[in-house]
Amino acid sequence: MASNEVRRGVSSQFAVLRTISGKELNVALVLELRATSESGIYGILIPPDVKGYIIVESDGLHSVQKVVKGVKHVRGRVAGSVTYEEVERLVKVRSPLEELKPGDVVEIVAGPFKGLKATVRTVNVSKNEVEVEILEAAYPLKVFLPGDNIKPAGKRW
Repeated sequence: MASNEVRRGVSSQFAVLRTISGKELNVALVLELRATSESGIYGILIPPDVKGYIIVESDGLHSVQKVVKGVKHVRGRVAGSVTYEEVERLVKVRSPLEELKPGDVVEIVAGPFKGLKATVRTVNVSKNEVEVEILEAAYPLKVFLPGDNIKPAGKRW
């Protein structure tokens, strides 16, 4: 799978390997043991949100095939090419606040209102702050909370 990105002064390519779902870490550890400095393997990545796949950065497909040969739980290699930008997008950390919109129902997981459900009124991603209205209060109670103190509980009402 070739994406000719020049990094570290070397032309590197990204190969995507299919594995048995749930065995990604085992395969990555075996590949790490087999990969030596002269094998041409630069890095092994287990994408956090993708089950059953491993991305291997190498100097060429021949290096990947040599290291992967005979490894248990490897089903094969995915055809096609993967660019550095696509790999970067897979591992980029996104704020959970980016997905929240006014009207979403959330559960408060920390602080004095822990365990209560609330409706999102406004979201300020730059300040990592959310204004919510507590659903279980006797009167409209609006509270500003840090983004780490909430988790999505459902969709809009």
